[in-house]
Amino acid sequence: MTSSSSTSGRTWAKRGRQALGLAIVVLAFAPIYRLMDTSVDAPFRRVSVEVAEVTLQLAWWGTVMTLLVAWLLARLVPARVVRSAANACIARLIHVSSSRYAATLAALSAGLAGLTQRMLHKGFFTNVDEMASAIHARYLAQGMMAGPTFSVPEFWLIPNTLVVAEGWVSQFPPAHLLAMSGLIWLGVPMILGPLFFGAMSGLIALSLPRLLPDRPEAARVAALVVAVCPFLVLLGGGSMSHVSAGAFGAAVLYAALRARDGSTLWAVAAGAAVGLMVSGRPMVGLVLGTLFTLGLWVPAALNKRKAGAKWFIQRALGVVAGGAPFAVLLGWYGYRLFGSPFTLGYLAAFGDRHRLGFHVDPWGNAYGLREAVAFTSTDLLTLGVQLFETPFPMTAVVGLYLLLASRLSRGVGLLVAWALLPVLSNGYYWFHSVRMLFEAAPAWATLAVIGTVDLASESMDGGTSKLATRGREMVAWAIVVGLVVALVWGVPARWQSYAWSQGTLSDITAPSPPTSEATIVFVHTSWNERISATLQGAGGMRQDSIISALRRNTNCDLHLYSIGREAQAREGSEVTLPEVDLDQITGTPADIGRARTPSGTILRIREGEPFTQACLREVQADRFGAIALAPLLWQGDLPGIEEGHPLFVRDLGPEKNQRLLDAYPARVAFVFLRTEAQSAPELVPYAEAMEILWSRQLSPR
Repeated sequence: MTSSSSTSGRTWAKRGRQALGLAIVVLAFAPIYRLMDTSVDAPFRRVSVEVAEVTLQLAWWGTVMTLLVAWLLARLVPARVVRSAANACIARLIHVSSSRYAATLAALSAGLAGLTQRMLHKGFFTNVDEMASAIHARYLAQGMMAGPTFSVPEFWLIPNTLVVAEGWVSQFPPAHLLAMSGLIWLGVPMILGPLFFGAMSGLIALSLPRLLPDRPEAARVAALVVAVCPFLVLLGGGSMSHVSAGAFGAAVLYAALRARDGSTLWAVAAGAAVGLMVSGRPMVGLVLGTLFTLGLWVPAALNKRKAGAKWFIQRALGVVAGGAPFAVLLGWYGYRLFGSPFTLGYLAAFGDRHRLGFHVDPWGNAYGLREAVAFTSTDLLTLGVQLFETPFPMTAVVGLYLLLASRLSRGVGLLVAWALLPVLSNGYYWFHSVRMLFEAAPAWATLAVIGTVDLASESMDGGTSKLATRGREMVAWAIVVGLVVALVWGVPARWQSYAWSQGTLSDITAPSPPTSEATIVFVHTSWNERISATLQGAGGMRQDSIISALRRNTNCDLHLYSIGREAQAREGSEVTLPEVDLDQITGTPADIGRARTPSGTILRIREGEPFTQACLREVQADRFGAIALAPLLWQGDLPGIEEGHPLFVRDLGPEKNQRLLDAYPARVAFVFLRTEAQSAPELVPYAEAMEILWSRQLSPR
């Protein structure tokens, strides 16, 4: 009876694994993302579907062409040539000591990420998350919890920053900010990504042989693949919190493996790493932190050769002891800045709509099960191609492996959970981007290596039949073809797609003032950005409310509303506010259209809407184009941090600008603007720039 039950259990487990493999293969090739409703005014969703369409075409045609070439090569050249070369390389890897191998891969991955940071990113941040984090981290490096509370925050506020009782802060949890602040204090802020990516790579190289004791060769190859994986290297060259979370997660895995095989003290280290990961990226930290500890220790505790409950409890208490200080840190940080130990900055900045679950998101769009499935499809489809930049999706290789393997080696089950749990948990979150799978990518890469080896070997179901042998020959050559295409075309094309255009570089490069005196540089941002900053800084509106308001009102109406709201808040004026639509609901009113000005600025207008002189003045100020403040803001001085750099602020017009000129009388004023449409921005003396931008009068229509 017991034997029968055990056999039945194994059968059901195999069927479940095969169903999972089939689902992954389907997600790699099926346009499930078309479930997404792109009829609403949701540019992010439309772009996601457009990218998925292009990626799907590449996946289909790339797979077909790769298989055709592989079939031809398999008929002309025996695959034993490939296997012999691969075995020779693997033999060299196996003879290197574990510590030396891990150190070498850590240096290799850090070097590749460093080259990416310098040669591709040119020493700039590429995402507003990084910029907001860097600004907050600079204050932390000065021993301040936040920037100063100033009377006109709209001159400095950028997305993902907010003003709380403590001062000017970012919305992000503390662990990544503290790591960034430490490197800023040391004067080397830009090594953050390469440093953490190198640490992640080295720790994974140490962990995989322990996780995969029956597959030492595959573990060595997979560690090398993780270190040079294009998807990981490109993100590792930046300073996103995903990179630090990836390193902390790798530390959890390594410490948990050591605790499973040895001392309980390693459980304390695992707990500390879990605490760091959760304090940087809470959701993925909880998911992977739980998996790497319980997922390893529960099976070990149930193993009769272990000490059972006592053994497990010791390690569980070790995790609690190691993680408790970081739980206290996260709670104290939330209480100090956002009023509650259980409140994250995301909720303070965007409100309850930023929470997990199915609801209306901060952009005012419904996020339900349909959207979750569609977005998850785009995530996996994109990851499949971008992981190694092969012409076929590597996620499909993983799916085929799970579908066809007769059995899984020890440790592979945890790899499958590591790959899929972040995908599933992110389905419960309204924001999607392939970078959200950074922490799961090492598992996908390792599974791809194991799957490739097994699909090309006789260990798969199918035996030694002629058809099975032909199939294995094709798999071997398909991998060779895929790698060649990735090196020759895939990686260079992706690199080029991330490269800065000359126009963007001119916008984000901090100008050098033609004077040795301290300077204040007003950056001429777009009308939309000026409205947003005024509503948040002067009007006290939350960012989710502003996003909806921008979509559901014309520029002119919302501009006049922001002026009135500011007058009420700062001057106690009893002025009647214009009537605007502040409903946080999906879509844009039918009578509002989008118009693009000759300079490229997007305006929301109504047919026949009269523009007041105040609104026309804003339009004419943008006639040559605009420049975003965020990419420049972090490069200069900040309020309360005087280091001899320009103080970058937002140009809000000569009347409001006067408040800053009075506050910084010792600084020489300039304006960073375009003086002709489509031209590179210039640094112009303040008085001359105000004449260019704001003096021209247009007739109301």
